[in-house]
Formats: sequence, C-alpha cells, structure tokens
Amino acid sequence: MLDVHIDDFFKDCAVILLHGFKYFPAKQVLYVEDICGPDEADEFGLHSPRHLAGFGAIMWLQEEGYIRFSEVDRQESVDDFVLASKAFTRLLIVDGEEPTTSLAQKIEFARLQHDSNLLARLMRDHFLLS
Repeated sequence: MLDVHIDDFFKDCAVILLHGFKYFPAKQVLYVEDICGPDEADEFGLHSPRHLAGFGAIMWLQEEGYIRFSEVDRQESVDDFVLASKAFTRLLIVDGEEPTTSLAQKIEFARLQHDSNLLARLMRDHFLLS
C-alpha cells in the first residue's frame, strides 16, 4: 500500500480525468471541491492541505499534457477545462483481457469499489509510466 497522499493523488487524478471524459469535448468549469470535497479555509483564508493537493493534481495533469484549461480562479476552479487528446485516447484503450471494457470504465470501477490498489496500478501503468 502506498502512502495516503499518493493514494489521494491517484484518486484525484482519476476523478479529474473521468470528469473530463464524461463531458468530452465540451469545456467545463472544474471545481477543486468536486475532486476532493468541501474546503474550509483557515483563519488566514488559506486552503486546507487536502484542497491544495487536489489543486496540485489539476496542475500536474495540465503540466504533463493530459488536460487543458484557460485560467485558474483563486485555486478554487479552472475555466474551460477539457481533456487533451493524450488523455482521451488513453481512456478509450481496451486490452485483450477485457476487449469490451475501456480504461475509463476500469478506472471508474476501481474508484467506485474503493480499490486503491487497482486504481493506483491503472493510473501508474497508463499515466505515469508512459
């Protein structure tokens, strides 16, 4: 089992990618709280570490070329969010083991089953090692 923050990173990335896949090719506003839950700012107005981790997952996916967006709104959302071709084509992949099941369906199944090991393997194999 990986560290909790890495499990959260894989889960956040999966939620982001599945959201983009669900609405592809339409551009959307993507809210960080839709990824990692509601956030309560501290007495200085700073976001929680969990919120910042969800926001960091958005930024990482963008830097790696998996998603696009036009602008960031105060670390709370990104405007005109859409999957890049690189992510869309990977999410459509089917393999010989289950020729009718796409990677997107496998990721969604792992997420709904709360199977962090399967989710980590899918994300690592298809989005980190490529």
